[in-house]
Amino acid sequence: MSNPFLEAQAEPVRVIESIPVAGGARLSPETVATELIPTPTHLVVSPEVARGGMGHVHPATDRNLLRHVALKRLDKDFASQPFYRDGFIAEAQMNGQLEHPNIVPVHELAIDPNGIPYFTMKFVQGTSFDVWLHDHPPGSIDRLQLGIEILLKVCDAVAYAHHRGVVHRDLKPGNIMVGDFGQVYLMDWGLAKLIRGQPQSADRAMMNAMGATGTPDYMAPEQARGNPKDTDERSDVFGLGALLFEILSGKRVYGSGSATALLKRAAAGEVLSIDAACEDVGVARRIRAVVEKATQPDPAKRYQTVSEMQDAMRAFLHGGLHLPRKTFSAGEIIVQEGDKGDAAYMIIAGHCRAYRTVDGREETLAVMGPGETFGEMALILFEPRAATVVAADPVTVLVLDQSTMNEGLGLSGWTGALVRALAQRFADLEAMVRSSGIRRG
Repeated sequence: MSNPFLEAQAEPVRVIESIPVAGGARLSPETVATELIPTPTHLVVSPEVARGGMGHVHPATDRNLLRHVALKRLDKDFASQPFYRDGFIAEAQMNGQLEHPNIVPVHELAIDPNGIPYFTMKFVQGTSFDVWLHDHPPGSIDRLQLGIEILLKVCDAVAYAHHRGVVHRDLKPGNIMVGDFGQVYLMDWGLAKLIRGQPQSADRAMMNAMGATGTPDYMAPEQARGNPKDTDERSDVFGLGALLFEILSGKRVYGSGSATALLKRAAAGEVLSIDAACEDVGVARRIRAVVEKATQPDPAKRYQTVSEMQDAMRAFLHGGLHLPRKTFSAGEIIVQEGDKGDAAYMIIAGHCRAYRTVDGREETLAVMGPGETFGEMALILFEPRAATVVAADPVTVLVLDQSTMNEGLGLSGWTGALVRALAQRFADLEAMVRSSGIRRG
């Protein structure tokens, strides 16, 4: 599927060694600690609302445009250290050149009277994705469907950044904002790295510094091992896969533990099994397979682009695999032979046994597992169930009812007529086989 944001031609993202200021002058990093540039009088800055490892975020008001903005400034203890100062400036410059609906726009970059760099950006009203996940329990339809839709928008932002030659390197729920009106923004480009084009020497040291980069819970193994030359677009694919892992299971891709323990597991590529992580919530195998491929320890075995991963997630959503679900205990009957068929089922966890009763005895027809369906013939042909299906162990199924079937397949039109004709032929053939088998018996 084409993406209009990726089809547009764009200049390579550049990181430079000076900051433009009023009057056409330029301020080099070496003069940041000594030159005093007045904070623009049109900004009214409020107390900080967030604090990171090296900076602070303040709400502010632009009195000229009558709008709220967010002001991010470097901690004063780091402002005199070129490594951190240059990194902060590079973040603002790269973020400012990434113009995309799912990336918060940067308005200005300047230095305050104390020599501390800051930049302003769009003020986002909403909640962080980690809070959103907390409010939507694993296994719920909203978490599965809406969570994937949110992640698809994050993928749009990441794919665009890759198109511009930038990898994010710190994808995690805390760096995603979900707006009150459906907006989704990928935040915090402080660890971003240029993979095409060359930053200036002052910034190259920051982007290519040896050591683990990112957040251990979500970083790719090559990031955890600490050689920046091994980091590319596929490292962000892993981060997106780790986010999808958490959406589906409620757990993190390396499990729980201290930052040191998680970093060690990440470096060793000790990724948890998504199948095991989803045992208690019941998630379709098709979307679990997306996680499995995206979080492969070997980058060559992952999706090679974000767009490939997006296509797989969209196919899952469009395939209706976010349908309502039901759970059944071992031994519980799901459909009864002879009952009217009003729904079809797809198994997403556990196993079922299908059987018919012949001369008072149960005749097992099949044992079915995740990904297999049953009940569709009775639903399409409006006939009684031809067999009983019982849960062999705890089972979770997706439920497809008559209205959803009609909507998805268009069964009220010619498509429905064709499907029913084919189903009737199979039913007639099955009846002939059963009749023949009884005579032979």
